[in-house]
Amino acid sequence: MKSLLTAMCILSLLSACATSRPDHFYILSTQPQGASEARSTPATQVTLRVTLPSLVDRSEMILDTSADGVIVLEHERWAAPLADLVTQTLARDLERRRSDLLVAAQSVNYASGPVIKVAVDVVQMTVHRGERASIETHWRILDPRTGKDEMGGEVFSAPIRQDGYAAVAQALSECLGLLADRLVGQMR
Repeated sequence: MKSLLTAMCILSLLSACATSRPDHFYILSTQPQGASEARSTPATQVTLRVTLPSLVDRSEMILDTSADGVIVLEHERWAAPLADLVTQTLARDLERRRSDLLVAAQSVNYASGPVIKVAVDVVQMTVHRGERASIETHWRILDPRTGKDEMGGEVFSAPIRQDGYAAVAQALSECLGLLADRLVGQMR
């Protein structure tokens, strides 16, 4: 009886190992993709702060199922904290659109002149697999050089063009690219 119980435990453990799914990791990508143009010497310094809602700021990818439901994808994960990925991608998107910008995290302290401060609050990040991804944002751009204090908000969305979770990451990257277009337009 004891050997039968031991054998059943071993079989149970082996079947649990055999059915476990591997984790997949995703990143966000700078938009537009491809080689970037040569950068001029950055003359405009920018600090960037991005906040995300706690519902999506986690290592697992989150999909919306309805107006009141989400699915947490245990094996589809972000390769770094999502807030860091969003901040880094948006910073590179801004620099790609204006070669005179040097964008750094809010914690960087520049000693050489005024710095444009950009704060972005992602109010909601929605992903409907096979359909669309969208980000609802509010932002504030404070430019001490001109005294301008611009505030705005908008929803940016992109279609999910393929099956698979890499397409979700791509659609969110496209949303950040659209946000970067809007922010650069307000920084002129």
